[in-house]
Amino acid sequence: MLYQGPGRPARIIAALAVLMALLSACGDTPATPATPGGEGTPPAAGQQLHVTVTTTQIRSLADAVAGSTAKVTPILQASDDPHAYEPKPSDVQLIANADLVLRHGMGLDHWLDKVVQNAGGNHSVVTVTTGVKLESGDSGEPSADPHVWFDVTNAMTMTRDIRDAMIAADPAHKDAYQANTDAYLATLQQLDSDIMAQIATIPPDQRKMVTNHDAFGYYIRRYGLIFVGSIVPSMDSSAEPSAKDLAQLVDKIKAAHVRAIFLESSINPKLEKQIAVEAGVNVVDTLYGDTLGPPDSPAYTYEGMMRYNTQTIVRALK
Repeated sequence: MLYQGPGRPARIIAALAVLMALLSACGDTPATPATPGGEGTPPAAGQQLHVTVTTTQIRSLADAVAGSTAKVTPILQASDDPHAYEPKPSDVQLIANADLVLRHGMGLDHWLDKVVQNAGGNHSVVTVTTGVKLESGDSGEPSADPHVWFDVTNAMTMTRDIRDAMIAADPAHKDAYQANTDAYLATLQQLDSDIMAQIATIPPDQRKMVTNHDAFGYYIRRYGLIFVGSIVPSMDSSAEPSAKDLAQLVDKIKAAHVRAIFLESSINPKLEKQIAVEAGVNVVDTLYGDTLGPPDSPAYTYEGMMRYNTQTIVRALK
């Protein structure tokens, strides 16, 4: 029998429990709407700018821009799925203590709105994907694919957005943020070139990818791979495939002579291994997708994750 996810009633009960916890953490303080792009109060002289970010990818980019000038604290930790994240009361406190809040947008961290509202006050909330090149999901979903960081040029745009947000919140340290950004953009430019060169070593007829869900579309398009299909034909990793979807995918894998199925290390590979057996291919279950890795992993930083994923993909497809 194919895997079936948790039932809707259980998800609704869990969501209601989290909402009650958030409201309890705020007492009777009236909620104040978020002010995306608004300017908060600059940090006092001699104090660091306190920046709270939603995702692990933004944490890594923001760390590079901040250097030692600002303190960056993420809400999501390694292995937290941003699609299915349920806020905790402690997240409200993180927002309340922040001088600046950085979010991904595009629906990936939609849960942040309620957290900011419950934190009260007038918080500066900035979306750091302004200006990125948008694509729809590989499976044809009409909305834009939020996994924009898999194209390094988009990560460069996000880095510039982060720089601008930090300068607006802490203008006294503009030169430091600008210098850090310039150095990091050079690192990302080299990363982009290195990925191109590594993918070029794969024989053209073997550059075919099957993934767990539509998380790697930007990577596939930027670096010249061919998308064959995904186990979950959705940009949301919590969606569930139908038996028909899976049967059609097995047929595509066999017809295209795909060498491997790729999925993230944070996902239980049981279903994928079942499909791999039916299709006669290998499963590579060590990629990092919606989240970076823990500090002791090769994917703790954004550039580390991109290099690790590329090396893993090249080894599997050559």
